[in-house]
Amino acid sequence: MKVPLEFAMQWFKVLLNLFHYSNKWLNIGLKCVLTWQFSVFANGTKKMVDFLTSRTFASYTNYAPSTNQQNNTLASLATLKRYSQDQKYRKQLTREADANARDGLLFNVKESVPELRMTERRTFMGLCCQNCTFTSRESLVKKTTENLALINVLNHEVAFKSGFLSRTFSHVFQVSQLKRYAFPQVANLVLRDDRVKKAVERVAVQQLKDSDSTEDEFYQELIKKNQARAKKLVSDMRSTLSDFLLRFTSWILYKLLPCFMNSVVVHPGQVDMLKQASKTNLPLIFLPLHRSHLDYILLSFILLNNDIRSPLVAAGDNLRIPFFGSLLRGLGAFFIKRRIDPMMGRKDHVYKAVLHTYMNLCLRSGHNIECFLEGGRTRTGKPCMPKYGVLSVIVETFMDGTIEDALLVPVSLNYEKLIDGNFIKEQLGEPKKMETFGDALKGIWHVLNSSYGSMRVDFNQPFSLRELIKTFDQNNKISNPNVSARVLKSNPSTNSLYGTDVVSEEHKSLVENISKHVIYDCAQSTSVMSTNALAFLLLSKFRQGITLQKLVVAFEDLKKDLELSRRDVGFSGDAVDVINYAVELLGPALVKKEKLNGEDTIKPIAILPNVIELSYYSNSLVTHFALESVIALALSVAEIRLNTVSQDDLMENALELCSFFQYEFLFCKPCQNLEMVITSCIDDLIIRKEIFLPEAESNELVRRSRNIARQFEDDDEEEPFQKLYKINTSKEAMENVKYMAHILMPLIEAYAITGFTLETLVQRQLLESELVASVLKEMKEQLATGSLNYDESVAVDPVKNALKLYQKLGILECHQEGKLRLYYLKEAYDNSESVKLFYNKVNKYRTGNLLIQ
Repeated sequence: MKVPLEFAMQWFKVLLNLFHYSNKWLNIGLKCVLTWQFSVFANGTKKMVDFLTSRTFASYTNYAPSTNQQNNTLASLATLKRYSQDQKYRKQLTREADANARDGLLFNVKESVPELRMTERRTFMGLCCQNCTFTSRESLVKKTTENLALINVLNHEVAFKSGFLSRTFSHVFQVSQLKRYAFPQVANLVLRDDRVKKAVERVAVQQLKDSDSTEDEFYQELIKKNQARAKKLVSDMRSTLSDFLLRFTSWILYKLLPCFMNSVVVHPGQVDMLKQASKTNLPLIFLPLHRSHLDYILLSFILLNNDIRSPLVAAGDNLRIPFFGSLLRGLGAFFIKRRIDPMMGRKDHVYKAVLHTYMNLCLRSGHNIECFLEGGRTRTGKPCMPKYGVLSVIVETFMDGTIEDALLVPVSLNYEKLIDGNFIKEQLGEPKKMETFGDALKGIWHVLNSSYGSMRVDFNQPFSLRELIKTFDQNNKISNPNVSARVLKSNPSTNSLYGTDVVSEEHKSLVENISKHVIYDCAQSTSVMSTNALAFLLLSKFRQGITLQKLVVAFEDLKKDLELSRRDVGFSGDAVDVINYAVELLGPALVKKEKLNGEDTIKPIAILPNVIELSYYSNSLVTHFALESVIALALSVAEIRLNTVSQDDLMENALELCSFFQYEFLFCKPCQNLEMVITSCIDDLIIRKEIFLPEAESNELVRRSRNIARQFEDDDEEEPFQKLYKINTSKEAMENVKYMAHILMPLIEAYAITGFTLETLVQRQLLESELVASVLKEMKEQLATGSLNYDESVAVDPVKNALKLYQKLGILECHQEGKLRLYYLKEAYDNSESVKLFYNKVNKYRTGNLLIQ
């Protein structure tokens, strides 16, 4: 069949058009590619283009016709030779010049070192104690780590050179590349241990004696019964740490954490310390402060993603709830009782033996351990006084030679906004609710739909348990009466592991000192978040509100104070932006921002119940400034003459206040002398706050005072000279004294009202719950009448701590049976006059002199 000519011509035209348009689009594509390439490499190629241009011009100059006019006559042979030599010489010079230019240009284009942007030098916190662990302090830390920038562990990116799938599924690729560790299960070995067998026999023998039976069959039945109980205890306690579950949870956290948190920040230098410590093959004992249920999950997440062995975590048995309990068990949790209640009036030897043996076997098999010395989460934002149970087991494991040594790692955690919610109901007297599966689901749903800002984790420098114990023994820190006279002791709970046969009597003080040292180190290395700084300033300095402009000045001053005391902050940027961010994060229920007279004004909601949550954030800094506040309060009740105060008077009042607050704060490390720490703080106030004038300005007054004193002294009885401090009476200095004194005033009010309410115990007894309720009722009544100035004083925790103090001071007696505590006054104080006398002893700090009015 013949194709018509016209039809063929039409197809030919179509093909020509297609070819034309394809060429056109190809040219456009090539232009786009070339444009993109030139835009990407513009900076690098600019100098190369200049180089090529210079070479082109040089070549043109060499080969262009000469402008010199030559004679038409032939030159002589000598002239031609000379001309040839000149040309060769010129070419040689040109080649050398071109080579030098080319080398310079290539160096600039390819080999120049880019300009470095130095990051802001941050305070490297968490170095271990130079007095107790000098050798450990000199190890693991590199001086260059101070200049390293903080990193957000949620920002994980795979290198560009990795494959397409690795970049697309970066988090899956990340968890798949993590170092694998073996996590041996030791639960099946516990019942075979001699310690557990002896405990079972001991309890069975005691039960046999109590039954007045001598039959062997009954004894064997008791043995089997206690063995079955030991087996159940092991089953309930054990961890099932799984490498697969750790990796899977890590991938889940990479997806979920950005939903409600901006960042999880760590210092790379601190992580590097842990990596170096893990190479020693010694067990790492992580001892973090406890603020949230998310603490142990995030710690395992950070360690896992930095190729550090994930620890077994000592968790309270209240978390052993359906599904979540199994999940935590797979992530390393082993469950222990918060309290070890006696069985039939005796110690529970079987449980203690099972726990001790299980931890002993875990350490021997190479597991790292994580435990919270505070026991439960802090309800006030301040570090709690340590409980010694789990640490006593670790110390005993070292003492009996099971492990050669262990590295203790204090860990500080802080949140811009607390994820677990507030503890207002508990602080107002409502009983704590046990965790349930439904509550856990509701909590997770609420968290995923909220914003909690940033979290900061600070790993302190690991230090040797062996070195610390050796130092305590060498320096007689525990038994030296000159040191212990000023050391504030606390009585352990009889229901905890501490104070039982798990740890020997001679090691109890050692465990107590180690625990307090760790808690003190953690408190000092905790980073200050934006919400902490804002809440602290509003409650302690600007309770009536303040303009944004003045608040910015105070904010910057606070930041400088923290930097001078080597405390790091968890925020950066302009102070105005940081304050606005913190106000938004805390929300209108805690901080109100409004316009007054055309200026932005910020005011705290300093009334119940909101103020309790706001004080939670403030208390992170109250701990830091507690000793300065003690000195200001001590000054307010000291005898002042001619604007001077004696050092002895000031020291006596300060030591009395420190003894009052021994259940609230750790004012110094166990290896330090409290008097020397107070003196050092006073010297610091002379320099930074100018509360007292330097000695040079008061020398003349001291000389005159001594001359006057000599006139009234006998030559034979010369009294030692008392150092005097000259008080700076300037307005700025007095404002600083008021500011510092107000920091601890809510606690002073809580302790004073608790002492006032003790009068209700005259000739009667009350359960702890009834007594606490009575104190809270009295506080609310005084708050309504204006006698109480600080709403945050109305809280359960300081009331209970005050009762512990009065019990230790010998005013109260406490009879405990199970979970019930019955309080009554000691016979010497069982009258209104004695109670009132003691109340005035505390209350005088509320009504100090005009310095703090």
